[in-house]
Amino acid sequence: MSGEKIYTLEDNPATKASVIEWTGLSPIATKDRHGKPWHVGGLWFAAQLVPTALFLGVLGGPSGLGLSYGAAAGAIVLGNILGAAGPAAMSLTGPKTGLPLLAQARVPFGRATGIVGILAAMTSVAFIALGAIFGAEALQVAFGLHPTIAVLLVFALEGLISVAGYRIMHLFERSTAILVAAGFVFISIIVLVNLASIPASATSGSTSSVGAFFLMAAISFGFAFGWAHNAPDYCRYLPATTSRPKLFWATFGGIALACIWMELLGLTASTMLSDSAPMAAINTLVGGGAVGVFIMVAMYLGVVANATVAQYSAGLQILGAGVKLPRPVVTAIVAAFAFALTLYLQSGNLADKFTNVLLLATYWVGPFIGIWLILWISKPDHEAFMRTATTPVARLHSGRPAIIALVAGYLLSLPFSSTAVGSELAESHNPAALWVGSISRGVLDGADLAYPIGLIFGAIIYRLLTRKTAITEPSEP
Repeated sequence: MSGEKIYTLEDNPATKASVIEWTGLSPIATKDRHGKPWHVGGLWFAAQLVPTALFLGVLGGPSGLGLSYGAAAGAIVLGNILGAAGPAAMSLTGPKTGLPLLAQARVPFGRATGIVGILAAMTSVAFIALGAIFGAEALQVAFGLHPTIAVLLVFALEGLISVAGYRIMHLFERSTAILVAAGFVFISIIVLVNLASIPASATSGSTSSVGAFFLMAAISFGFAFGWAHNAPDYCRYLPATTSRPKLFWATFGGIALACIWMELLGLTASTMLSDSAPMAAINTLVGGGAVGVFIMVAMYLGVVANATVAQYSAGLQILGAGVKLPRPVVTAIVAAFAFALTLYLQSGNLADKFTNVLLLATYWVGPFIGIWLILWISKPDHEAFMRTATTPVARLHSGRPAIIALVAGYLLSLPFSSTAVGSELAESHNPAALWVGSISRGVLDGADLAYPIGLIFGAIIYRLLTRKTAITEPSEP
């Protein structure tokens, strides 16, 4: 049984020659490996050049958390440096195994990999929807489109690219990076030119709260760290001999530099963006007209670049959950769910929904990375690892220790979280408030430490539950 050749769509020569990538969770063969670490760094840099990150920086300003400029800037830099280290470390398993993360997750999670796939896909969809709001708004400002039409145009382009797959995605990211970066460079110049006209009192914060500082750091951390569970997906085609230090620093630099630039730009421009609609405010800032149209198109392309990366992973993650459909089909289906979430986020208080989605949708990544660290620190046998990672989920071990550690780590992190949901529960005297954010509100002055707490508890619990075992080999059906 174990030696039987299983024919899949990927074995068809016609599909291998197609522009569309049909490879799902299978390992990439040596002959198909290509690329260099800087290609991955360029992809990450381009994917972070989005209005989403710009708006995130605005949250630290006078109209958001009310921090002083120096404190908010410090929180942004700290959060992104720590956050970018997560995907940078996780990316190292891509060339080593040639597998996307959801295939690798079969090793610790076994038959419970489907749960991880659903969680990961939900996180990816959340990032897609948050960005799509700004991309659609950019098209509305530039061309006066109906909101629904504008959203559809965002998903039409990013859907085509993500369905096409790895090679087209990398090509698109590198091709648009210069144009999108030029748009943000122009915005940066406008902001710097106008700094002198802003009264010092307008940029001084209303709070010196340590809690607000760490909440801003946590928000920045979450945006960068939230990519960790996707990282191997974008470098699994690199040769197995790829330099690990070069890949680490390429990934780290691409994410950290772009995020810090975008968020500091948003923070610096926060007092200049008076319009309640972020894209309309940016259009006003640059003077509108033809220049405004160029900037809005650049913003749109930046959103598409970001959403394409997230949606590509979401398709792989759904496959990891056990869906037996071709990758391009699954990727297209995911776009429909992201479209629905985008329409929801377009209504109501965007700032609250932004932080709720960004934080609550990514807290699980902390314990997941903790489990992953314990797995790789133990230096698993490569052949055993690959054998398990390429075995059908139904033939694997239960994954009970990993799923217990993941759930426990997530739940134990919630008292240390700081979200609008937790505040609303506390104000309404809901019993759930005793768990969601209670330590953050009562002890930490509103600081959010859910990510490190989740990572620590996830790692400790998984280590305790597996201290007498090694990688579980596939079992016979």
